[in-house]
Amino acid sequence: MKRNLTGLKYLLAALFTLQSLLGLQGVSAGDKSGPIDIELFADARFFTASGEPSWFKDWLGKGRYGGKLDGSANSGFRLAELSLLAKADISWDVDAFAHVKYDPEQNGLVDVVEAYVRYQPAPSSALRYKFKAGLFFPHISRENIAAAWTSPFTITPSAINSWVGEEIRALGLEGTATYRMEESTLSFTAAIFGFNDPAGTLLAYRGWGLGDAKVGAFGQLPLPPLPSIGLDSDFLKQPLWVGPVREIDNRPGFYGALDWKYADTLKLGVFYYDNRGDPTVIGGDGQYAWHTKFWNFYAEGEIPGGIQLISQYMRGSTVMGGFAANGLRYVDVDYSAGFILATKTFGRYRATVRADWFGTDDNSFVIVDNNNETGSSFTAAFSAKIGKKDSLIAEYLRIDSDRPSREAIGFAATQHNDIFQVSYRKRF
Repeated sequence: MKRNLTGLKYLLAALFTLQSLLGLQGVSAGDKSGPIDIELFADARFFTASGEPSWFKDWLGKGRYGGKLDGSANSGFRLAELSLLAKADISWDVDAFAHVKYDPEQNGLVDVVEAYVRYQPAPSSALRYKFKAGLFFPHISRENIAAAWTSPFTITPSAINSWVGEEIRALGLEGTATYRMEESTLSFTAAIFGFNDPAGTLLAYRGWGLGDAKVGAFGQLPLPPLPSIGLDSDFLKQPLWVGPVREIDNRPGFYGALDWKYADTLKLGVFYYDNRGDPTVIGGDGQYAWHTKFWNFYAEGEIPGGIQLISQYMRGSTVMGGFAANGLRYVDVDYSAGFILATKTFGRYRATVRADWFGTDDNSFVIVDNNNETGSSFTAAFSAKIGKKDSLIAEYLRIDSDRPSREAIGFAATQHNDIFQVSYRKRF
């Protein structure tokens, strides 16, 4: 899945050429005064990791980076991401946004992460509205709030938001109504969307993971070479990859959310997602529609000492395939995950710690296709702002998990991953 350095050089040249051409027309990177604001985001990364190989190596590792097959540690330096972010002011209340990226793990050289148009009229009362149409992330993550859908707290998002970056995307229409009161605001969001039918494939077969790679609109993610799936399997003919942003059954999904904020000191919210996938429909390239749904809850607040607390909890289910003679679906998995994050800033420095827990419960055919899993992780990160737009983040990530299906490909069910990373993020 990796691209060679020649291809990366061509991408860099194309991005800088585009930026230069826009500059000749009075539009430059970071220039908010022009009709188009162009910004480049680069993430240079050093990593060292031990434990089983990464799932990007077609295994069942939990991190973006993992150890080597012989059990030794794996280290490297790479350009982890290069993104172009473009925002156009179409009128005083309409704007458009696009996020195009390269990363070494994606199957294509360039892919589209988000591309949408937003309408946000000026409020004339305590009630205000905004609408969004296109390809975008539903507002689930409480961590990925910085440029290029990254987290300012850590390099690696929680298990919940790692999965959102991997498999959850909406191509549709979203509307939000916000009512402002004296000290609080209440928002209701609803959306109808398509092109997310395979969501749940990776979560069922690989399980939860912790990594900052984001799938694009045309992206494909690898699946582990388990004997229960693949073209050589008598159980399921799923190819050993999944393209999460696809329409298979021509049935739209929906989501809704309720968010409450009090005086910028307390935030609470609930989110419900249902892609309404028809689990009996298979696409021409072997991709199945999965019926995936979940609830997501969050709470944010500040405690004495200037420490900010963020917590999310997700619980849902995903099913695929018709009913067998015993009345069970071919794949039927319940899943849950949660985290608590504490962060504190010291001028231009920030310290963050996070505890995660996650698991899946397999409800069918465990003997031939065991998708049960339990796990937890601990993350500690320290970051520093360098100038106005650049930052340096160091992170230690420990992941412990038990997944019996590892034994089918020659690994022990219980695994431990230790990953240390340093990320230099530059915006220009």
